[in-house]
Amino acid sequence: MKYNVIDVEATQLQKNYNIGILSAKLLEASHLEQERIDELFSEDNTLSTSHAQCVMDCCQRLLLAKERNEKVMIAGDYDADGICSTAIMKMTLNHLKIQNGYYIPDRMKEGYGLSANTVQLAYEKGYGLLITVDNGVKAHEAIQKANDLGLDIIITDHHQIDEAIETANVVHPDYMEPEFQYLSGAGVALQIARNLIGNNDIQTALAAVALIADVMPLWKETRKIVKRGISILKQGKPRSLLYLLYPGSSVDMNAITFSIVPKLNSLGRMSDIANVNTMVTYLLSNNEEQMRKYAQQVDVVNNKRKEISATISDTAIKMIADEKFPILYKENFHEGVSGLVAGKLVSQLQRPVLVMAKSGDVIKGSGRSVPGFNIFDFFKDFDGLVAFGGHEQAVGISIDASQFEQFHQTAQKKMEKTGFTYTEPSLDAIRIQAEDVTFDNIADIGCLMPYPKQMIEPNFAIENMHVVERKESAKMVKYMIANATGGFEAVLYKSRNLPAPTLPKRLVGKLSISRWRGRVSLQMILEDIA
Repeated sequence: MKYNVIDVEATQLQKNYNIGILSAKLLEASHLEQERIDELFSEDNTLSTSHAQCVMDCCQRLLLAKERNEKVMIAGDYDADGICSTAIMKMTLNHLKIQNGYYIPDRMKEGYGLSANTVQLAYEKGYGLLITVDNGVKAHEAIQKANDLGLDIIITDHHQIDEAIETANVVHPDYMEPEFQYLSGAGVALQIARNLIGNNDIQTALAAVALIADVMPLWKETRKIVKRGISILKQGKPRSLLYLLYPGSSVDMNAITFSIVPKLNSLGRMSDIANVNTMVTYLLSNNEEQMRKYAQQVDVVNNKRKEISATISDTAIKMIADEKFPILYKENFHEGVSGLVAGKLVSQLQRPVLVMAKSGDVIKGSGRSVPGFNIFDFFKDFDGLVAFGGHEQAVGISIDASQFEQFHQTAQKKMEKTGFTYTEPSLDAIRIQAEDVTFDNIADIGCLMPYPKQMIEPNFAIENMHVVERKESAKMVKYMIANATGGFEAVLYKSRNLPAPTLPKRLVGKLSISRWRGRVSLQMILEDIA
């Protein structure tokens, strides 16, 4: 990754908002509208509740199910947002004493979303109402099946609506008040829950984790939910989510992003050795011993996921040939991690990549792209796709094995015609002085948390610093940088494959306060060095 070092004048912003120089420079460099800046510093963190007609209609139908003593089936999804959505909805129906069940499909055997077969089974088991969470706007066949059976269905989702949905009961941010426009599936489920049973800390924390997992824009009500959810987690609840943190981890967005979310996702990805449906029961559990044991089992699954991902990534990178669009297929690749592998390769190659595996008579895979190349538009008009979905930067594709060679050739020819060129992306790093690295200035960046993705990445560049000491170990090189307040450590992990000069002239990285074994220190985790 290339870094452009930029100079930012933010003295006036610093005075206006009484913030540290680092926070001020991040704000100035992000060119946010005044409305967004006001949101960042707003002290109003009171959660709101949507009273949109679609939400109220959904609530009325659920209450009618209670009155009629109907069984309600919750149809969920296998990612973190879908799992949390399912847990929120089940908790709500349990609280209302509405008979209910839930089902999250097997990622490998059934694929994404509500299927017509699941609708048929729900009907045969006596369910009188179906409600989807975090899916459904594309489940046209399943909705038609429900309509044919006379089975009422409510769709609650946040994904893009591309065509008319054949039911009147659709709860979606597009149909809600403007402040709810950035909700994920769990955020939508939370609004239904708040109307039916009021404020609930466990549900808010689940929604916050889901919103972070789905990388939703952290503005409006979404920002409030995430801030409130992190606060609840810091208070020690729900215990089920906290058990998914790595030992000794603090409770913040990074910990949620890199510890809780991957573990939630791992059960869906590894459906050959785990049942994602068990995660919902775990999230709603109050039994400490059961939670502890289950969390240990999730660690095993997640570690296996990481091991398989690493192995496939190593194999896939060696398969890269001189072709216009890398489509990397091996029969024994694990389809559950194909998206993770594709994402890793895209970051290395800076070009779109599709990673595929064999599943019966079908070859299935996931593609990831780079900014400026719409991978969804590229594949959407291909003939013969068994299944297809996604968005601008990510797709899922299934194709009959007998059609794979033709599919591969078509992709190469089409890619050549696009004329798309691959350029190494660059990020801006804000120039600061070594003297700016203080406890107060780094802690002050916390005023911007949760950090919106619309802001510049918090990378800083320091030049002409005084290196007091250089230490090297098997995994890292650590520089001690002097300043008037006691100095800080600049840490370069060897896994980044960057040279580690004795006396570097420039450091680029992210600043943090490290707390390890009772020792508190300032750190710059290096992204680049010269």
